[in-house]
Amino acid sequence: MTQKVTKLALVSRLMVLIVQLAANGALPEHKPDVFRMPVGQDADAEKKPCCEWMDKLVLRCFGGLKNWDGEYFLHIAGNLYSYENSLAFYPLYPVVVRYVAYSCQFIGIPLSQESLLLLVAVILNLWLFCESANLLFQLTHYMFNDLNKSWNAALIYCFNPATIFFTAAYSETFFAYASFHLMLECLKPSQNFTFVRLGAALTACLLCRSNGLITLGFPLYFFARQILIKERSSSVWQRGKMALTILGAIGILHGFYFYVYRLYCLPTMTVSHPKHILDYAAERKYLTSGQGPQQSPWCQYTLPFPYTYVQSHYWDVGFLRYYKWKQLPNFLLALPMLSFMHWHCYDYLRDFVAKVWAKLTPSGYRELIKQHITFPFVLHAAFLTLVCTVYVHIQVSTRLLASATPAFYWFAADHMPKTLAQLKLRSKAGALFIWCTTYSLLGTVLFSNNYPWT
Repeated sequence: MTQKVTKLALVSRLMVLIVQLAANGALPEHKPDVFRMPVGQDADAEKKPCCEWMDKLVLRCFGGLKNWDGEYFLHIAGNLYSYENSLAFYPLYPVVVRYVAYSCQFIGIPLSQESLLLLVAVILNLWLFCESANLLFQLTHYMFNDLNKSWNAALIYCFNPATIFFTAAYSETFFAYASFHLMLECLKPSQNFTFVRLGAALTACLLCRSNGLITLGFPLYFFARQILIKERSSSVWQRGKMALTILGAIGILHGFYFYVYRLYCLPTMTVSHPKHILDYAAERKYLTSGQGPQQSPWCQYTLPFPYTYVQSHYWDVGFLRYYKWKQLPNFLLALPMLSFMHWHCYDYLRDFVAKVWAKLTPSGYRELIKQHITFPFVLHAAFLTLVCTVYVHIQVSTRLLASATPAFYWFAADHMPKTLAQLKLRSKAGALFIWCTTYSLLGTVLFSNNYPWT
């Protein structure tokens, strides 16, 4: 089944690449006034004439995959955190792209930095997408012991409404891979509860996206669950290892925070930026690193974490700030995902609460926790859905939920028939099919030409 899921994932990515290539060549590119990764003029001068065609080929084939936030990720991969607004993007994905690209340059691959970073970013996401599709299949099968549901969950993942963001130079695929891996590790029986793998997956979640911090709840919940229902011993040593695993992951995340604090807040820190970086900063009025604490208000915070300040200052992210009439099109784009998730999470949690009241004894609680293994996943999905509804830019809801929670795919798989031949368009499965295919196709066409999308 692993090979079958991998083939499905590869076919879906090939379809996205073909549609992206055709749309990028056939339609005029929109030029919004947003961040574009600055490229030094001297970079072009250093190209060898015999290699220019390779650069043009890479940019021609994959140029539609670096738009919008992809520009930030590729800029961080090439120049690290030279601009303050780039601090909203967590480091794992761009740093991996950076050092893989450096390795390729070291072995003599004749591409410019811009082309090589883009190529590595896309190839990395293709590989991680196949791996994450298999992890979702394994996670679903482990949870429900249902091959048909597991296959349908993987199928919907491969053609999910935010599918373009899982191929473009975005961190969604990396985060989905890390999240599914962490969840699968948490579900393993006590004899296979490996803290090293668990810690690595948790660290990857924390370093990949801001909402990765919420995944801390999974190891805590399942460790407590296994102790409560006596699936494992509750020795001091086991508790100590879990505490060290979590503290280690949080410590590594704070290492990143200290790194950016050092860049932007220490008055003795000076950074030498290339001319094209400084010129673009002056043009866009961006704050560059190495300017001292007087330039960055968040440096004076009791806990000097830049994420919330940067999101608020540069993108006006905050509680209900996006509720404006001019944002109505973005609300309509996010409506299918938010409606779907609110409905299913509410339905599940209402049923769960009803069963809790019916089993108020300690033994009843143990049995309830043992039976409802899906509870933390749905609670996690419900919390993220609520945050998307009232806090973030509403249009990112589809890709945020599609990359962060397997519950979406489980809910969707419940509506699917056993075979696609039994699919009827005038049904819940048909509506789901139309939604996914329409968003996949339309999203790929619009995104690849720099038009706004969810």
